[in-house]
This record gives sequence, structure tokens and C-alpha cells, in this order.
Amino acid sequence: MRADGTRLSTEFVINDQGAGYPRRTVETSVSQEDLDTLVRSGYLVLRGLLDGAISDVLAQAVLRLAEAEADRPEAESLPGDSIYLRALLDKDEVFHPLLRLEPPLSIARTLLGPQVWVDLEARLNHAGRPGVAVPWHAHLPVVPDPLPVLFSYPHQIHCLVYLDRITEKEGALCLLPGSHLGRDPRIPLGDQNDRPGQVELFFEPGDAVLIHANLWHRTVPSSAAAGYRRLLLLGYVPSWVRSDISRGVVAERPLKAELAREADPETRELLGEFEW
Repeated sequence: MRADGTRLSTEFVINDQGAGYPRRTVETSVSQEDLDTLVRSGYLVLRGLLDGAISDVLAQAVLRLAEAEADRPEAESLPGDSIYLRALLDKDEVFHPLLRLEPPLSIARTLLGPQVWVDLEARLNHAGRPGVAVPWHAHLPVVPDPLPVLFSYPHQIHCLVYLDRITEKEGALCLLPGSHLGRDPRIPLGDQNDRPGQVELFFEPGDAVLIHANLWHRTVPSSAAAGYRRLLLLGYVPSWVRSDISRGVVAERPLKAELAREADPETRELLGEFEW
């Protein structure tokens, strides 16, 4: 890794004999200090990642999908409170530019390796609903205790992009810095209590936070004065890792296949096309 002005550059050689040991160069605009912060604490705040106009367009797209899916029997919805929306890249072309969102993509490639694929989901909390919250959780609950000698510790980077202003009314995002590094703290299912060392974050539209997928986090319950809470979750996953969510509403006309049909090799890799 080398610094060149305001950019960090990493030269990778991929140990793929069949492909002739290809080289990949990854450049990112964040500092080495920012990368170290993400690795050490498990999170990195990116203020103003999207401008207001783009945030509003995406927020409206999330709302349209939520309204279209809310009454479907397979929807992950708490009627009137919140809904999870899966497979957004298949459901609306407005989300396709997020495949190459910077600097999250280059950060993920620098820390996870140059070959990643991208998943995109959303969560919407309705306005004016008190007590809506997500308890303490981590996104990859697969680490066993004791740790097997050859266990492959899971690493993913998830980028939470906020499309609405988040204040005390909507409820803070709470993080436990460093909790991705150690063993599971074994927080009881559904726990919403404060924890020693927790950090509370609030956001403006277009702000984002990168988290390690094993970082413990929750949201503070909303108040009756809460506005919408719409956020996107971009998941950056090593290309050789596969997971079929098999939840939520399936796209009637999957757009990823159409996008991949005439896409360049890098875009197809970001969409999950990978073989070895």
C-alpha cells in the first residue's frame, strides 16, 4: 500500500494460476487513519456521502417499494411500523449506480480484497410510530465458542446510508466499538438496554456509516414525533462467499440479469458473478 497525494493505492496480485496471476490496483480517497479506525473500532462515519437531491430520489424509491410490498404475505413487515426490502438491485434501476458508490467500494476492496460482490437492501420505519426499534444484534451470528483451529472468521463490510434526518425523535443508532473483534458478548435476544461504552450516532440525509458485519449495534426506540427512517444497507462480501437470503418479496422482473447481460466484467463481478 502506498499514499499518493490524497489517495491510498494498493497493488494486489491474485493468486489464480489459471488466470495468469492477474493484478488489481485499488485506490481510495480515505486516509490510512480512517482505514485503521474501521478495522480497530468496527465503524467509520462518512458524512455527506450522498447529496440531498440523490438522497431524496432514493428515499422516494424506497417508499414506493415499501407501499407496493407491504401487504404481500411474504413481506418482512410489521404493518404500520417498519418493513425490510430485499434485492433492491433487482427491483429498481435507480439503485444501480450504488454498485460503484465511493469511497465505500474502494474501502471494502482495500480491506476485504479486490474481489467483492454487492448486496443492497433497505429498511423503512414509518413516521409517527412510537417504540419502533431494532434490538442489539450483529449481522453474522456464526462464530462458535470455542473457536475451531481452522475456523474462517467471517469478514464483511456493511454500509448504512441514511436517507432521512435521524434525531432523538427517530432514535439514535447505538454501536459497541470493538465488539467485532472478540467473542460474542451473548446479549439476550430482544435486549434494548444501554451497554457500557456504547456510541450514539445521529444522521443527516446522505450520511453513512460503515460497520464490520460482526459489530454489535441497535437503534433507540422512536417517539410519536418521529419522521420517516429510511436507510439503505450495502453489503460488501468477498466474491467467493455465497448466501441465498430466500426471504422477502421476490422481484417480478429481476433487473440484475438484464444489467449483467451487457455489463463489463467488473460490473458482473459486483453483481455476484464469480467462479474458480
